[in-house]
Amino acid sequence: MTSSNPLFRRAPATPATGVNPFERYGLKQNPFPNLPGVVPDNDDPRVNGSIYQADLRRIEEEKFERLLIPTPAHPTPNPIAFLMDCATRFGRGVGKTAFLNHQRQRIMADLGNQLTQGSHILFAPYVLPPTNGRCRKFWQFCRQVIENLTEQGILAQAVWRLRAFSGRIPDTVLAQTGDDLQATIGNADWLAQQGVGTEFDLVPAVRRMLTSVGVDELLASALAHYGHTAEEFRFAFLQSQTEHAWRQRGGPWLFDDLVRVFRRAEFTRGLLLVDDFERIVVPQTARERLSFVEDIRYYFIEGPFENARSQFYSALWTIHPYVQELLVSFWQQVGLGRFFPLGGEMASEQTIDFRPLEAQAAVPLILAYLDRSRLVEKDRGQLRPFDQDGVVEGLRLVKGLPGHLLALLSRVMEHAVREGWSVIDREHIGAVYKEEPSLPRQDEDARPELAPTKVDLRAEG
Repeated sequence: MTSSNPLFRRAPATPATGVNPFERYGLKQNPFPNLPGVVPDNDDPRVNGSIYQADLRRIEEEKFERLLIPTPAHPTPNPIAFLMDCATRFGRGVGKTAFLNHQRQRIMADLGNQLTQGSHILFAPYVLPPTNGRCRKFWQFCRQVIENLTEQGILAQAVWRLRAFSGRIPDTVLAQTGDDLQATIGNADWLAQQGVGTEFDLVPAVRRMLTSVGVDELLASALAHYGHTAEEFRFAFLQSQTEHAWRQRGGPWLFDDLVRVFRRAEFTRGLLLVDDFERIVVPQTARERLSFVEDIRYYFIEGPFENARSQFYSALWTIHPYVQELLVSFWQQVGLGRFFPLGGEMASEQTIDFRPLEAQAAVPLILAYLDRSRLVEKDRGQLRPFDQDGVVEGLRLVKGLPGHLLALLSRVMEHAVREGWSVIDREHIGAVYKEEPSLPRQDEDARPELAPTKVDLRAEG
């Protein structure tokens, strides 16, 4: 019996749908995101970066591959590289997060098979430090990476591979696993139905595989028992670790034990895509910055860890010019500049410059979003309701920042349906921008600039 109390009412199974105000333009919805940023785990393709025009960043993508992707001709890529956000003074929205998300998707789709010409098995977690300053210490960064490896299913994939290579699952069963490995080789019930014992056979076998290559017994046992699903491993292992344990073991777990885990699972390289490095650097004291870069050298180059010996991880750090200025003296002080230049003439060799888009990028970018929301297939490839001069003017107004252009056009579409515009031209777009500017005025900056340095830290080589 259903209560008459309105506090217990339920939403209808199928919410009532009103008139679609965008139908007059042949669209299912407002095709643009209302904020100039990407949220990779969001379900909305307008927001999560899945609407992506790779050709607009072809130069950056080619350098990304040259620096960081192993191939038969270049089997050992750079351990450290930088993605330089060259539009910082105008705020966020240049598209770097969408770029990182796209590279992660390319790698994880087939574990790097196509990118490496079949020569390597890769994985790539997206790492976004928190905004609360709780990633100032290197052990906190290691904890963040391990949590991302868990949440993004990469550790689970390693455990599935270990199970497949354990010799405890018949080939006839492995042939039935299909594409949804979580539901098959990652599922004890499915394995039991195929006659495979997990608790007394498969789990001990995986644990022995890990301990035999030197993985810490506690971690090896946790991965063997719970690593096949992110939820179980997070609850059984990650959440049970004290802050003291993370301080003592965070770095060795990530750079020694987990490297052994991944290599035993026959991954050949891991690429850490670190966004917004400023969230780590800006809250740090000078002593913390020095300690952090010392740890980068220790764990990537010279420490007694499997990563330093095998150069298993590469890291792409997303930085800004003023973060570069904050770090460069410490970077030089610990000798990292000799390996991975952060400033000076050689820095450009390690850096992917990420600049605002040129005018010719406006039309293909907007078409990608319009086409994703078209009601009728034959309308795809048309700029309707925009004209070309309008979208080019929009990109000019937002200083070439694609995120801000999309957010601006989202507001323009709302104005259009309210005011009944049949065609949206540069005057319409200019009027909305003037009313609701998404960028600082010409005489303002999004962030204060540091005092100029005596050396051009971003000089081209």
